[in-house]
Amino acid sequence: MLQVSNVVLRFGGVTALDRVSFKVAKGEICGLIGPNGAGKTSLFNCVTRVYRPDEGSITYAGQDLLGLRRHQIIRVGIARTFQNLALWPTLSVLENTVLGAHGTQTPHLLPSLIGWPGSRRATRRVEADAWALLERLELDALAHQPAAGLPFGTLKRVELARALISRPSLLLLDEPAGGLTHSEVAELGDLIRSLRDEFGFGVLVVEHHMGLVMGVCDHVVAMDFGRTIADGQPSDVQRDPAV
Repeated sequence: MLQVSNVVLRFGGVTALDRVSFKVAKGEICGLIGPNGAGKTSLFNCVTRVYRPDEGSITYAGQDLLGLRRHQIIRVGIARTFQNLALWPTLSVLENTVLGAHGTQTPHLLPSLIGWPGSRRATRRVEADAWALLERLELDALAHQPAAGLPFGTLKRVELARALISRPSLLLLDEPAGGLTHSEVAELGDLIRSLRDEFGFGVLVVEHHMGLVMGVCDHVVAMDFGRTIADGQPSDVQRDPAV
């Protein structure tokens, strides 16, 4: 579904990505591992068009992602969370979740202002989807609370809800276990797998917590100094001398 081919990304004289290539199959959970500075988040930012690679190609379901603008990525079915939380602290949990549907399900500005019937129906549908997701993620009791002041693990789930409301076919998770307790990491692993099975999306996850990676991933890609050093099943990558 996602194909990264010979991607090169340079920042001045520093090569952040050096001929990186791998694939993520439909419905697969793929882990992207490596030390800090290996280029993992840079690769995420290339897939989501925050960065434009100097060389190589990135396609999704046969479509050239590099030919799209940044805001169009979500429309082809790719959503992401962030290593550093990117929520609106003064908005409620429900409002933060609804924002994730912007550009895919929410009505355009003019119909919204005029209040056309189709616009009202779309708004109600998005809010209903948001409530269903909050219930699924056990966040419904907090729906009207502002994001500011909520526990870190809860905010991670809010960001997950915001990504899921766009109904992605590929979900990019950037260090979802960062800052979580051991019990929260175990719950997260179960949640990722159950959501994948329930909604049928694929997952590309950048993660340092090897217990989570080896427990939930079908496929692992290891990177170091901007290069791919191993690519295969978790057990094979774990035994690879380069890793």
